[in-house]
Amino acid sequence: MLKTWTGRGRLALYVAATVLGIVEAAVLTTDPYEVAGGVALLLGATHAASIPLALRRPVEAAGLSLVAVTVAAVAVARQSPEGWPWMVAPPTLTQLLVLVVLTLVAGWRLAAITLGIQVAVGVVLAVVGLAWNDLVPSLIEVANFASLALLLGALATVARRLSESRSALREEHERRSVVEEKARIARELHDVIAHNMSLITVQARSAPHRVDDVSPAAEAEFAEIADLAASALRQMRGVLDVLRTEEGQSGRVPVPGIDGLGELFESARGTGQRVEVRGELPALTDVAPEVGTAAYRIVQEALSNARRHAPSEPVIIDLTVGDEDLDIRVANALDGAVPAAADGAGGHGLIGMRERAGAVGGSLTAGPSADDFVVEARLPTQTAVRTPAKRGRKTP
Repeated sequence: MLKTWTGRGRLALYVAATVLGIVEAAVLTTDPYEVAGGVALLLGATHAASIPLALRRPVEAAGLSLVAVTVAAVAVARQSPEGWPWMVAPPTLTQLLVLVVLTLVAGWRLAAITLGIQVAVGVVLAVVGLAWNDLVPSLIEVANFASLALLLGALATVARRLSESRSALREEHERRSVVEEKARIARELHDVIAHNMSLITVQARSAPHRVDDVSPAAEAEFAEIADLAASALRQMRGVLDVLRTEEGQSGRVPVPGIDGLGELFESARGTGQRVEVRGELPALTDVAPEVGTAAYRIVQEALSNARRHAPSEPVIIDLTVGDEDLDIRVANALDGAVPAAADGAGGHGLIGMRERAGAVGGSLTAGPSADDFVVEARLPTQTAVRTPAKRGRKTP
């Protein structure tokens, strides 16, 4: 709770303590109390000093305040009006402020103990003052002080709880920010590294069949490259498991966009993968940047999945750009392979595609259909200010 007492709050507390100390010392020297000036000044300064002391050393501040208020009551014992020992206003106000600060800084237990001791001392002093004062009015004053202190203590406890809740919310927000950043990095690692490593693996394994006159040594070298790439891909997925501490988080606007689809298709074809694109490639002006990024990543992951599970089968990609939606359909024959679970539990790829679609307000389904594995996504063309759709460029 020390963070609560910073800047203006701490300055205001110091000013209040100084004013109360001066007023307490001045009042004690006036009629009817007539305490000696030096004693009054010492009492006022000591009692007021317990207020800022409570910020750093609450237990010592509680003890100092009890001593100061008790000595002040004793100093005005026979001169005090009816209602002694708590009829003197300045010490009472100072002590109330001490109890409030103790509650805010150290919690209600220390403040309750301090108040309990003070009430007990007040009862003892009231009994001792029977020689010159009525008991009942004194006990009433003690009870009034206790009631007011309990009320202020309850308010201070509520304020402390609210402050703790705000601090907890800030910490949770910071924690969530870290989690989201880690998940964003993980998403990008999977999208970029996994895609390119799978390309290397496929190229290395297919090189002896695509290139003429490959020697046995070169073929063995290609096989080793493919094995190393596959091993690196597995290790990368292990790192991904560590980074993905929570599901459902992803980056919103990474670098690749809708204009990178043509290059992505050519890159896939360069590995020997048969990619057929139907429809028109969207232009940059057709979709919002974050939508273009999501579309790129979804297609990229779908191609990677097809390459892993059915590398010899063609991939059919349908792209349809409407006034409000971009529809993507990626289908490839299963070729007897078992694809990742359609519900997303089988791997990070399908989870990531759903995250990408959901992040821009779209939807995605993936699963077997007849003899094909189909990924279908519908994304809004614009997520903020909509602009008129324009014709895209022709499929390469």
